[in-house]
Amino acid sequence: MKSVHNFQSKNGFTRKVLATTAAVGLLAATITVSIIDPTIGKHTGITADATNAAIVRGGEWVPVENQANAWYYVTPDGVHHSDCFAFDGYYVEASGVRMLSKKMLDVDIPMRNSWLTANEAGTFDCFVANASQMQQKLQAVMGKYRRLTVYSNTIRLTSLVENDNASYVVDRLALYKNSDINGYSIMVATSLGGDRKIMSGVIGDVDLIAYYDYEVLRFFTNSISRNGDLLASAIYSHWQDTNEQGLKFGEWVVIGDTMVRYMPSNGQGLYEIKAVF
Repeated sequence: MKSVHNFQSKNGFTRKVLATTAAVGLLAATITVSIIDPTIGKHTGITADATNAAIVRGGEWVPVENQANAWYYVTPDGVHHSDCFAFDGYYVEASGVRMLSKKMLDVDIPMRNSWLTANEAGTFDCFVANASQMQQKLQAVMGKYRRLTVYSNTIRLTSLVENDNASYVVDRLALYKNSDINGYSIMVATSLGGDRKIMSGVIGDVDLIAYYDYEVLRFFTNSISRNGDLLASAIYSHWQDTNEQGLKFGEWVVIGDTMVRYMPSNGQGLYEIKAVF
């Protein structure tokens, strides 16, 4: 099956590429979870086996006072847990707060409570709606400097480069299926701004572009992983050479519900990602 979705403006540059979906197998190990709304409260009967990932059972979700869409995970001993997985498979962030959704470029992205396998994703048509909304924001702010396009098994963030002789498209970020590991790869060939938003108000400003590129990276990681911000932070930190989560060349490192390894390629960063469960 082949499909392509272009989110360029009517007068913008359009890259016509057809991508063929690769065959993928099931992951060797999975986590069994129930997808529930945290407002339901405590849920029993969960089965989960993880390697190097903390799962705290027996707790329940408690709403964060005066903060919509946010929940604490509390066990009967009164402990508010953080940086762990709850009984229903949701990841509780380091802040101790679980968000049901997060805004990325003003688009609400629902937070996952399970790893999205490449097989479950099917074609990347499941990303079209959110990607389309994000492209509208990118188009409004960045113009030709960024285009977000969904193909059958790839999402690409590109820019249009123009000189006296030609115009051509350059890949800046990409998320694509990696059938060799039954997971994904994220390609990075751009500056990333972390959570900094330094804006001069000038289209093409380097810091502004770096911020928006990081938000697209967050969209990629949160769309496949239940701890997407942790994963995005690990990639950002490694790409910026601080490497706070200790990613390694050619070796798998556990980051929440994922395992990540760095595979450099022709001046690009290539991060291979698979499930830890």
